[in-house]
Amino acid sequence: MSEQTTIRHAYICNVCGSDHVTRDAWAAWDVDRQDWVLEAAFDYAYCHRCMGNARLDRVVLTSSTTFSAPERGGGAEFG
Repeated sequence: MSEQTTIRHAYICNVCGSDHVTRDAWAAWDVDRQDWVLEAAFDYAYCHRCMGNARLDRVVLTSSTTFSAPERGGGAEFG
């Protein structure tokens, strides 16, 4: 049997490249789980390094601490 590799991603600010970004979302309290459950994620994104609105680029993680540069003009972008 061959070991299956899972591709992992990160989201980064398209201006400064920081991965310290967040998105606006709704969480709902689940009584059975006794925990907050993500119900919806919205388009609004914020970069905590730029301190403002951001568009996010999705990048492939090449190790546990680094990622590959986003392809310009392609890939998933939000915002």
